[in-house]
Amino acid sequence: MRTLVKLDLKIDKDEALALLDDYADFIKEHTGIECEFYVERKDFSQVPTHVESDGDIKPTPAYRTALMKDVHNRYRDYGADNVVMWVHEDNFLYKGIWGQNWSYIYHKFSLQLCRWDKDNSANTFGTLYHEQMHSFDRLVLEELQIDVNKLFGYDWDAGAVHGAGKWDYIGRGTGRENTEALKQIAPYVMSALKKRKEKHAKEVGLLKKLIKVLSTYIPLLARLK
Repeated sequence: MRTLVKLDLKIDKDEALALLDDYADFIKEHTGIECEFYVERKDFSQVPTHVESDGDIKPTPAYRTALMKDVHNRYRDYGADNVVMWVHEDNFLYKGIWGQNWSYIYHKFSLQLCRWDKDNSANTFGTLYHEQMHSFDRLVLEELQIDVNKLFGYDWDAGAVHGAGKWDYIGRGTGRENTEALKQIAPYVMSALKKRKEKHAKEVGLLKKLIKVLSTYIPLLARLK
């Protein structure tokens, strides 16, 4: 699972990398999925916000669109699976939320807004896990055309993430809740991620062929002038 982390300048990079290592071990233990992280620093001290219909305050759609356009220009559709806006609590001006997930809204990525709690690593871990769990049902639906809500017989977001039925709310306790749900969806997530990697390899292959063709014909055209 390839995640581009846009890391707030105010967050200590070594602490962030240590938490990501812990998170990768957790995901590997319960799913068998290997995590890859690409970390880029980002200043989140001044982000335009707006009030949504439910009263929550979030980064504006225009800001999110511009952020993800830059990502898409460099990673294309399938060069990463997730993009995380990891925002230090001092810069987290968004009210009514600890995080947010937008899947397949900004190109083919899942975008996750996550709060970094400087004195509570369990909250920080739990928020990242919570928001990425929100992305898994849409990932499986888009890539495999499988509706896990119907397959499992319960609403994934309401249950496995927000604690309806037999499940706990992810992040309200240890931040590592509902590993049985994680194990349940793991084979489908793994297949979906594999499919995304294959699509990316195909994209890269086509670009390499195009570059090869251009490198052959451009010198020929130059000679004709």
